[in-house]
Amino acid sequence: MPWQQITLTTSSDQSDMIADLLHKNGALSVTFTDAKDEPLFQLQPEETPLWKHTEIKALFEAQDNISSIMQVISQEMLPHTFSYNSERLEDQDWVRKTQQNFPAKQFANKLWVIPSWDDEKEHAGTIVKVDPGLAFGTGTHATTALCLEWLAKNPPLNESVIDYGCGSGILSLAALALGAEKVYAIDHDPQALEATQNNADLNAFPADALEILTCQQAPNIQVPLVIANILANPLLELKTTLQALTNSDATLVLSGILAAEADRIVSAYSDAFELIEKAQQEEWVRLVFKRSPQIKNA
Repeated sequence: MPWQQITLTTSSDQSDMIADLLHKNGALSVTFTDAKDEPLFQLQPEETPLWKHTEIKALFEAQDNISSIMQVISQEMLPHTFSYNSERLEDQDWVRKTQQNFPAKQFANKLWVIPSWDDEKEHAGTIVKVDPGLAFGTGTHATTALCLEWLAKNPPLNESVIDYGCGSGILSLAALALGAEKVYAIDHDPQALEATQNNADLNAFPADALEILTCQQAPNIQVPLVIANILANPLLELKTTLQALTNSDATLVLSGILAAEADRIVSAYSDAFELIEKAQQEEWVRLVFKRSPQIKNA
């Protein structure tokens, strides 16, 4: 059965209103996606942030009059204006199409991140399985890829690791696959914690090797490796928190930072950490710090 799909880009403050109007005018489904490759960080559990530039896709039945529907919605949205395009979607194997969008990815010629349906026998090396349908991070975005690349080159053998802002849990699982003894996956978003658990269930790690925790449940410990793949502003706010989780010789890996924001992060962390490495992919930067030995946790 064919469908019609419309696609439009709007601002975050108009997205919910447009979505409601699409539903009221017969849309079978409405989805929001990132129009400008802009990661999000949810500061509070009750928040549901959207991208500054949000792409909306809406699915309609083949016989619906898209032109008339969009004319009604455009009138409702005045004085705001937007453009859209429509396309006909023929019936097809949607499962196969979805699977094609998430190929296996290799990092540092050692670590493979593969979708849950892939055959791990086809890949030689360390393997982590994830369900791309759970989103939050599959290794495709540069910020996550930078962290996976670093982990693959610096396996945390027999170490305890904290993954702060774990999202899908991909970095936590990669750390375990690469030899970490214990990993604490921490996030304030219940959906992220659920995604992490679901992805963990796809992999044969010991049950007691991974603890999935809310920020309020974060353990009062110091570990040799802390990873935080978030965004610049939250990383600035979390500086004291992350410092308190590191031991006297710890490595701190920060990602989710735009190149233009890197100096601000380095400056904020310089009183307790020494920058030892900086890497860039596209417009995103990974910063690796070493704990300054003379600094003590409060």
